Amino acid sequence: MRRVAGILLLVLAGCRPPSDPSPEVSLRWTAQPEPPTTGLLTLSLDLSERRQPVQGAEVRVEGTMTHPGMAPVSATAAETSPGRYVGRMDLSMAGDWVFLVDARLRDGRTLHRRIDLPGVRPR
Repeated sequence: MRRVAGILLLVLAGCRPPSDPSPEVSLRWTAQPEPPTTGLLTLSLDLSERRQPVQGAEVRVEGTMTHPGMAPVSATAAETSPGRYVGRMDLSMAGDWVFLVDARLRDGRTLHRRIDLPGVRPR
């Protein structure tokens, strides 16, 4: 019986979605223009851990609208100063956008965060 319970626990543990291995890394962001409009959008992402900038990460951003049928836009965000990463994307439609930020930190950890950007206005 113990053996079955142990196997069941292992199987259930494998079925859980993976947790973010970098919960201690914080992400602060800003978008320009403010308020956001269609056309070129600049996302500035500040990554920090224990109040220190996270440098040397590889950061990618993918944006999509909240309704189906929209082709996603993506960008690689370049580090412009310690811990600050900037990416630019062309938003083709007004409405509610969602951005998924994926970063690979220098130590091999990965970071996954979601940014909601509601109410993008037409230019």
